[in-house]
Formats: sequence, structure tokens, C-alpha cells
Amino acid sequence: GLRYQDVFSDAEEICIIEKEMDEFENDPEDEFEMNWTPQQGSSGDIVSRRSVPEETYDRSYFDEDSLFGESSSSSDESTDEDDDDEIEDAGELPVNISQHQIAVTKVHFQQPAAVDEVDTLLSELDMSLQTTSKTLPTKTGTPIHPSLPKKDPKNDKSRKSWAVTDYIPLTSTNDFHTMLPNPALTFPFELDDFQKQAVLRLERSECVFLAAHTSAGKTVSAEYAIALAMKHCTRAIYTSPIKALSNQKYRDFKSKFGDDVGLITGDMQIGADGSCLIMTTEILRSMLYRGADLIRDIEWVIFDEVHYINDSERGVVWEEVIIMLPEYVNLIFLSATTPNTIEFSEWIGRTKRKPVHVIRTNYRPVPLSHNLWAGGKLHKILEGKGAFDTKGYTAAAHALLPASAREAAEMGKKGEKKKTTASGKTIPASKPSSGSRHSSWQQQGSKQDWIALVRFLEREGLMPTVTFSFSKRKCEELADSLRSLDLNTQQEKNAVQSFAIQTVNRLSPQDKILPQVIKTVEMVKRGIAVHHGGLLPILKEMVEILFSKNLIKILFATETFAMVGFVQPDVTVLSFLLSIHAMYSLFQGVNMPARCVVFNTIRKHDGVQFRELQPGEYTQMAGRAGRRGLDKVGTVILCCFGDQPPPQLVLRNMLTGSSTKLSSQFRLTYTMILNLLRVEDMSVESMIKRSFSEFATQRALTTNEYPKLLTKGTKTLIKLDEEFKGTADSRVGAEDVEGYYFASKNALQSNKELLSYILSAGGTGGGALVAGRVLLLNSGRKKGYVRACALVLRPPATSSKASVACVDDASCVCMVLLPQGFTKGGQSDDIKLGSLNYVGEAHGRYFAIHSISIDEILLVTTAKQKIDAKLFYNEEALKTNTRSADMPSMNAFAGARSMGSRQVDDPFAGMMARGRKGGHAPKSSKSTSVSQERQQVDEAVDALITAEKSELNAGLGTCDLKDCAKSMHSGNSAMEFGSTVDRFDRDMALARQFKSHYHPDLEHHYMAVDRKETLRAKVKTLSHLLSNESLQLFPDFLQRKAMLQSLGYIDENDTVCLKGRCACEVNTCEGLIVAEMVFEGMLNELEPAEIVASLSALLFQEKVDEELSKELPERLVSSCERMQAIALDLGQRQKDFGLSVDPLEYTANSLKLGLVHVVYEWACGVPFASICELTGVQEGSIVRTITRLDELCREVRNCARVVGNPTLYRKMEASSEAIKRDIVFASSLYVS
Repeated sequence: GLRYQDVFSDAEEICIIEKEMDEFENDPEDEFEMNWTPQQGSSGDIVSRRSVPEETYDRSYFDEDSLFGESSSSSDESTDEDDDDEIEDAGELPVNISQHQIAVTKVHFQQPAAVDEVDTLLSELDMSLQTTSKTLPTKTGTPIHPSLPKKDPKNDKSRKSWAVTDYIPLTSTNDFHTMLPNPALTFPFELDDFQKQAVLRLERSECVFLAAHTSAGKTVSAEYAIALAMKHCTRAIYTSPIKALSNQKYRDFKSKFGDDVGLITGDMQIGADGSCLIMTTEILRSMLYRGADLIRDIEWVIFDEVHYINDSERGVVWEEVIIMLPEYVNLIFLSATTPNTIEFSEWIGRTKRKPVHVIRTNYRPVPLSHNLWAGGKLHKILEGKGAFDTKGYTAAAHALLPASAREAAEMGKKGEKKKTTASGKTIPASKPSSGSRHSSWQQQGSKQDWIALVRFLEREGLMPTVTFSFSKRKCEELADSLRSLDLNTQQEKNAVQSFAIQTVNRLSPQDKILPQVIKTVEMVKRGIAVHHGGLLPILKEMVEILFSKNLIKILFATETFAMVGFVQPDVTVLSFLLSIHAMYSLFQGVNMPARCVVFNTIRKHDGVQFRELQPGEYTQMAGRAGRRGLDKVGTVILCCFGDQPPPQLVLRNMLTGSSTKLSSQFRLTYTMILNLLRVEDMSVESMIKRSFSEFATQRALTTNEYPKLLTKGTKTLIKLDEEFKGTADSRVGAEDVEGYYFASKNALQSNKELLSYILSAGGTGGGALVAGRVLLLNSGRKKGYVRACALVLRPPATSSKASVACVDDASCVCMVLLPQGFTKGGQSDDIKLGSLNYVGEAHGRYFAIHSISIDEILLVTTAKQKIDAKLFYNEEALKTNTRSADMPSMNAFAGARSMGSRQVDDPFAGMMARGRKGGHAPKSSKSTSVSQERQQVDEAVDALITAEKSELNAGLGTCDLKDCAKSMHSGNSAMEFGSTVDRFDRDMALARQFKSHYHPDLEHHYMAVDRKETLRAKVKTLSHLLSNESLQLFPDFLQRKAMLQSLGYIDENDTVCLKGRCACEVNTCEGLIVAEMVFEGMLNELEPAEIVASLSALLFQEKVDEELSKELPERLVSSCERMQAIALDLGQRQKDFGLSVDPLEYTANSLKLGLVHVVYEWACGVPFASICELTGVQEGSIVRTITRLDELCREVRNCARVVGNPTLYRKMEASSEAIKRDIVFASSLYVS
């Protein structure tokens, strides 16, 4: 395999090492490595698993790009370059960085570190840290996914991607059937190319990400993986985002693979020993946390509808499962088309340490035709992969105009004169009327509008039709408006009635007469139905089966219907459905879509606000149109019932825009933290580091460039520390230079804060930086002078509207008195006085015109000098003289010599003759001007020399910055500014107490400290970035862990206590509230009916009136109040520990009391029809809450077992039995 040197060019080594560096001890077992291994089954035989062929990919090629690459110990003969290559995790370097020392392995060096080499390394670190800071997401903002670096096709050393897009070549001589002579599963139709590619990859035991449109045939790859698992005597897990889809897939796969298929949900287990197990992603996550035995038998895990990872509530579950699955498990991802499939596959591959083969196709078996319904006609605006048709849009807009407006428009086209009044004024055309509450294009049509549309669909043969409406109530209203229509023939009515009778016979006599049951049965007979979350589950399944058999002609559904895959019903149901008419033999395919899809509106409420559909959402729903093998084109209709169509820009974006990206919804939960603290194979930090939200950041940080830079920086720092100690004898009079460095650094920081504030008002900062002001500067490493005196020539150019943050990078132009050790280099003659970077000389001292940032200003003094600023610095000269190559050096000590060896070659250099005897009188105005310029230069330099002597003697006076800012602020800002001024005064006074401040050779000693301490700070920063502390969610983890410790869920050693083990049992709701209820003994005092009524508040999600009925028992009311008190206390504790949690909002989101009375009556034996009268909540929502309540009862029963409470254990069993009856727990049509 290729080594790192084959992929990246090594940077040149900065340090020359005399002896080999001691070996860094690496943990032989990577702390991130998951030690999942197949174990022996009950029979004693090891379950066979198909291993990945070695020739599939060279794993060592990718190891250095892994989050957890293994490192081997270096041999005694290893070189320093090898050491660099072998250090994979910089966080493991034995570096303990402080301000004054760094404890590392001792090394010896041949020669002192060269100044230019250290500066090169510092520049390299600067660039790396700046690049990284741009990539890192903000701590307070939404997680950002930086785009991955693009591969350079011309550079052979570009990093190989974990996402592989290469296809297996298929030729006439080496076709699909030749390459796969003995397939694990055959299909009765010829596979499409993308399906063949997926099957071939699965045969090689490779991970696959398959992105294709709805109904394109993605399930083929899932079925083939299941067949492979059965062939290899292993298991395949099929995960789905919702329970209803799990039930459907169970029937689908069972009809194909027989009884070797199982289903595991929250309330049932069927065939748990099967080779193929269907379950929701939450169930698989629970198994991984528990370490279930069946995990070791898994060969394939299929993630269907993986774009569901974008769900804000449940998307985190997908990431948890992908991260925790053992390395030997092969993964299959089925998704709609997304723009960042490669990035997501990169994350999967890097996390699981194996390539992911991306197979994408925009192929749609049945192309779509998108139309606007306006004026009783269809107006095509897009077909297939064509462009947006503006003519169709214009025609639709014209058709929606009122009659008078259309007439005026037609007259305008024909060139007829406009109607005028007797006075000659033009009569304006009538304007379209606007809706009362919504914009005109958002109106959703009347009863007559919908009857006309349905009649059109029936006449044009566009049924069956799915009509999407994003409100349960609106679905019901639209279906009710079609009571006068009968869309089924008599034969179809008989078939529907027979099936409806069989379905209803599963219910009790009382449930058969429920209003919703009667209404739905009557509706489906006429070929009309609704499908939404408020419908009873058994009725939803009845509607789905009838629709799949073309017995429902128009279906009004919410968005979740787009995820439903229609499967064949039970054999007993199917027998009479297929026998009623010969035409139904055409509809034997599974997942059969509709002929036409209609959108009642393109606006939806996403839980926060109303908005237009995103392109991905629209594509998912519109993809239901078009039946493969039956329709040449699928028809999509957007209803326009107002006076104008939706804005063209909105339609263009929705129809042709990019699909929604896969984005991370990863967040920490208390259950996740407690579960991870209990397992050995994964830490919380590892989970965060591996999450999709951290992917781009961690990839940028853990590339080998960063650990190598850290290693080089560490070595160089050791060298600089040793050199500094070795030169202690030469620092006579400057022994305290390190202390002086930190004191002056603090003063620089304080002064920068003050100047940033006063400059935010614009101008010269209240006169602080007016031209002629004398400053003290510190810019040791950058420009080579310390404690240098300077005159302000041009104040910082800041706006009066600039914020403090905006002026942090402000700079002014100054005339700087260079140190005595400076000698002039080879400055070009092109740089004249008045230009930036000019270096001149007067009175035996050099000066320079430099741009000075405010963080280089040590002190603003009270001294001023009257000068002609334009003489020293001219803006026009700056614009014309921009050749930085001619600049001598920004380091004033370029070419400088130490004080001991300094010699003056010409003591009279630069001096002018004075007096008329020795000189010549000026002969022209030009010479007079030069003389005046020289005089001003002499005066300015003389003033700076005088200021320098004053600072060394008694100290220059400090400008009163409070006086400069007196008109800027008041209140808290004035107090903060005043405290900063006081802090600066203390810092400056402390700096002046050090002997080094007055040392004649201060610059050399200061720069030695500056160089090593700057390097130390950058090494510390880089080390922090490569550690867990830089993780975006790490502060959140520490806060949550501290909260858990305060409540006794974990101890000081992060060991999960009994209370924490109890909370780990709860996955359906907020586990901390349940654990607190159990440990406070609340549930011990309640009867089973009261227990389930109380627990329902943790599961109900809709916003309804939550006032408790006076008919409820006092104990139940008291229990609900205590639950609210617990939730409020937990919310306040989280806020106290620094989490952004509002206690009242946390309580409101965790507890909703809307169904407490309903559930209590249900547990007491009241019929379902009677409890529905107690609330306005729809029947389906009631059933869903009670069904989940049974799962919560089992979890609380497990809590009682953990804590050893047999009384509560028996009560929870009784509670579960109290709610399990009648229509709420009616068996699924797909399962039984």
C-alpha cells in the first residue's frame, strides 16, 4: 500500500537533530477501536461471516486519514522523519504546555535554532491556524459543514476519497450475467444499470450508498443484500424511519423470502430469529447500547430513507447507529437524490474505515410533467429534464385574470385603443382581487373548484390521484366536499365493501360504530379517501391497500404519505381483491405510485413558521406520479385557485432547485451520555468526534500536516528553551526579561482594548492618536523594535459607525525611531521620504515610516511634536510605491550587530556642515526646500531621541484616555472602560519596574523571548485544536455531565450510578423525569390507571388545552403537578450549569397534559367512542399516544427491576394490561 510520502510531499525538516528523539509511547490498542468480534452461538459453532476480499481495497492507503488510525511503536533505528510519520494523534503527544516551560522528552541539538527557520515555522503555524479557524464552526451557531477540498486532477498526490464513484465496467464480453454466474437472488425483469452496479458491489461485500429518485427501484439492492445474508447464514437488518413502513416492509419481504423474515417493534416481536429483521432505527440503537447477542451475527444493515437524517428530532439516531455499528458490518444506504452525497459518504467511510461506493442516478422510470391548474385547464411549465416554460406560466397567469382584465389584455395585444371617459382619461383595467387573509396565489379553492378538478381528472384518465395537503383538517374538508361524487363502478364498490367488512370485523362491536370508521368506510366505497396521522392505524392500512389496487381514485394525504411504500396485503385479503376483475392482474408490482399527483398548496408549516416547499420535499412527493410500465408520463398538478399563480421565482426554485443537503442534527442527550459512559468501546468524546457535524473540522485537523506541525513546533520549542537557558550569562542586567515580556504583553493587550473602544467613535480617538502624538511601540518579532518611540503621521482610518470588533485591525502610520543597533540595508533609491517603509537617518539614528497596528502600541504618551505629516507620509506616494520587494526589511534588526561588536565606520556620517564658512549658501528654491525638509526631519528625530531618554529616566507621561473618551459612553460601558484603564496603568507600572525595560540591548533579549513564547502559544493552540476540548459540543458535554453528577446519576469517576442505570432504560421520552419520579416514589402511591394517565403527559405532543378536568382523582392531579415541579427543577438546574435551557420552555416541551383525562378513562374501561368525546384530538393521535404508552410502561417496569422495586414492577404490568384492548391495539393488516 502507499505510504504517507506517496500521497503528500514532506515539508523540509526545520530542526537538525544530533541524537535520536526518544520514542513516543503509543497505546497499542487505539482507544477508539471497537472490539466487536463474532462469538460462538448456542450450538458452539462460530457463526460464519463473509469476509471482505483483500483485493477489494488497500486499507493501509486510508489509515492515515482515519479518525482513529493505529500507530505502531518505532524501532530503535527509526529516524526523526519516521517519528513524524508515525505520530497519528497529536493529542497523545506528551506535551504539558505552560507559559514558562514545556515538559517534553529531552533531546540534544547540534547547533542553535536559526532565526529564519523559527520564523518560517511560525509563519507555517500562522497559516495553518488561520485556515483552520475559517473551517471551524462557531460555538454558538448552527453546525456548519465546510466543503471538502476539491481534488486536483493534475496532482497525482491528491488524497484518495473514501467515497468511491468508479463504476465496474460492463462490456459485451464481460457483462453482468458473466460476472455474476450464480446470483444470490434473481429478478423477473432486467435490472437497470445502477441496480447492476449495486448488486456487483454487494457481491464484493462493499458498502453502497444508492441515491435515486422515488420509485426508481432502490429496493432491489436491499433485497439482494437480504438474499446474501441468507446464503451466508448471517443476518441482514432493514431499518426504516417509521413503524408503519416497518410493518409494510415486513409483509413485502415475507412474501418474497418466506418465514425467515422477522419484525421487531416497540410493541411486538415476530420471527426474531430470522435472517432478515425489520425494525426502526431506534430499536437498532437500543440493541447496540445493550450489546444484544444478535449484533455479532449481522452482515448487512440497510438504511432506508436515509435523508430522514435531516429530521431535527430523530436525525441524531441515524448518526448514533452508523457510528456504533461494528466494523465488520456492511452498510447500504438508500436515499433520494441529494447534492452532498459524496460528502456524506466520505464521512461514513472515514468513520467505518472502509470505502463507500456511491451510485447515483437521475434516471426516472416515468418522466414527470409539471402543470398549473388555472382557468379549468392544465398549463405545462416543465416536462422531464427540460427548462422552465415561461409561456405556460404566462398562459396560466392570463387564465386566472378576471374577465375584464383578460379583455383589456387581449385588446392590448390586438393594438386596440384603450377605453376612455368623456374627458379623455383612460379607464384602468380592473385589478385582481386579493385574498382576505392570504395572498391571492395561496387560496385553496372552493367546493365547486374541487369538483371541477376531480371531474377533469376522471375525464382525462388521470386517476388514481394523490392530492397532498399539509393539514389534517384540510384533508378532511376536501374529502367532505366531494360527497356528491361517486368514482367507483358497481363492481369496484362490491370489492371495496367486501374488504372493508373484513377489516371492520377485526374491531369490537362498539368500535365498529365509531364515527371515523363509518365515515371512512362510506367514503372508500365511492373511491375517495384520506390518509393522515389523525386516522386510526387500521383504517390507514385499509386505505393504503385499496389505493394500491386502484380502488381508491383520489386520495387526500399529508406529507408522510410520500414515504409509504405500498405492499401486498395478506393472502386472504389479496385472494378476493385479485379475483374481482381481470384488470387487476396489471397491478402486481409493489410500491406502486399514482397516475397523477396534485398539490393543494405549496406552503406548509414546518413547526416554526409557514414556508414554501423545498425542492427536495417537492421532488419526494411529486415522484409518486407515474406508474412504471403503465404510464408514459407522470402528471403533477399545482392548483391555482386565486387570481394569480405562485411567483415564478418560487416555482423555478421548487421545480429546478437543488435538493436539500444531508445535514447533521447531532446533539447530546442525557440518555446518550449515560449509555456511553456504561460501555467500554466508545466514549462520549469519540461519539462527538465521529459525528457528521464534526466531520469536516476533524478531517481538517487530523490530516497528518497538523500533527507534524505540532511535532516540529514542539521540537523547536525544546531547542529554543535550551538555547535561552544556555545564554543566561549573556543577559547581564536583563535577567528578568521573561517577566518583562509578559508584563509588556499584558499592557499591549489592555491598551489595544482601550484604543479599539475610543476609535470606534471614529476620528483620532478623541485626540489620542492625533498627528504628532508620541507613542511607545512594541513589535519585537514582527518589526524588530521594543520600547521604541514613534510619532503619529496618519491616524487610523475608522468610521464613526464602526464597532469595537471592526477596529481591532486598525492601523496608523508612524515615524518610528529605530534601535541603536540598526544598520541600514540595501534600500532602493526608489523609496523616498513620504513613502511607506522609507528608512532615513538623522543625528546618527535611523528612523522608518511604518504602518503600525493598534496591538503594537504600548503607550500613548502626553508628549506631542508639531510636524508636517505630509512631508513624512504622502498618501499619493503610497499608492504609487507599492513594490514590497524594494522594502528593506520589516525587521529593523536585519543586519544588526550586538552591542559588544558594534563599530561605527564613519562617526560623522549623515552630519551636515553648519555655518556659512564651512558650507555653501542655498542657490535655489529647491535647495531651500531640501534644507527645510532636513530641518524638520532633524527636529522630529531629536524629539524622538528626547522622548526615548525621558522614558529611560523618569518615564513618559501617560495620556488620559478617560478624558479622550468622556463623551462616548455612560453607565456600564463607562465602568468597564474605567476598569480597563486602571488595569493598563497597573500593567504599565509593572513593566517599568523590570530592569530589562532600561537595558540598552533590550531588543535582542526581548525577541528571543518573544520568538519562543509566540511559538509556545501557537503550539498550545494547535494542541488544543487537536484535542477533545476543541469539539463543538465538548462544553455542552461537560455541563451536562456536571448536572448528572449533581443529581447522583454518575459519580466523580464518571461511573454510572443506580439512578443513571434507571434513566438508561427510558428511550421513549425524557428519561431524567421518569428516573426522578421512580426515585421519589411517586408512582408507588398511584393506581395503574393513574400511572398511565400521568405518564401520557410525557408522550403526547400536540398543543391543546391542558387544563386538567375537575373529575380526575386528586392523587392524579397532584401527581401531574409534582411532575411539572420536577421538570421545572431539572430545567432550572440545566440553566444553572450553563446550558441554554429555559426552565418554563423545557417544562412545556417535556410535559403536555392534553390526554391525561382521556387516557385515565381509557384505562378505567371506558369505550373508545366515549373518550373521543372528551377531547378534540383526532382518533389516530389518541391511538398513537396510547400505543407508545405501552412501550413506556415496559421501560418503567425495567426501571423498577433495576432499582429492586417489586411493587412498582407489578403495578407497571397491570398498567400495561389496562390499556391493551380493543381498537387501540387492533392487529395490523400487514402483519396478521
